[in-house]
Amino acid sequence: MIIGLMLLCGFLIGAGCKTNLVETELPATSAPLSPPQEDPQMTPSLPTPADTGLQNLIDKAVADLAQRLSIPLDQITLVEATPVVWPDSSLGCPQPGMVYTQVLAPGYLILLEANDTMYEYHANRDTYVISCENPSPPVPGTPADI
Repeated sequence: MIIGLMLLCGFLIGAGCKTNLVETELPATSAPLSPPQEDPQMTPSLPTPADTGLQNLIDKAVADLAQRLSIPLDQITLVEATPVVWPDSSLGCPQPGMVYTQVLAPGYLILLEANDTMYEYHANRDTYVISCENPSPPVPGTPADI
């Protein structure tokens, strides 16, 4: 039993350490590349979040809003996704009659726009996203402060 468990652990550790390398070859050029010219009529877009966890939370919020409004995903615009600290486990969206753990909770404030209306979503750091119609503000500071 113990040997089987050790073999399983060794397999899982070995499987998690594999990497997939992809080699690409860039075309040779004789002149340096110039930066693309900006179109003055295009509006700047927000950068894609580098954190895949944050992108997952944004995707959940967009999917929820699209379902609630019965509109396609592409009609929803990300306005802001900011790391914040919520005052408790309600993530700044306390519901009547509920009791919440009184602990500072790192997470995100996600603002979406659809049909010229702003929608506020609050998220924890990992997986939970909630539409917040009567939001409480985050506490001052950043998640790195706690």
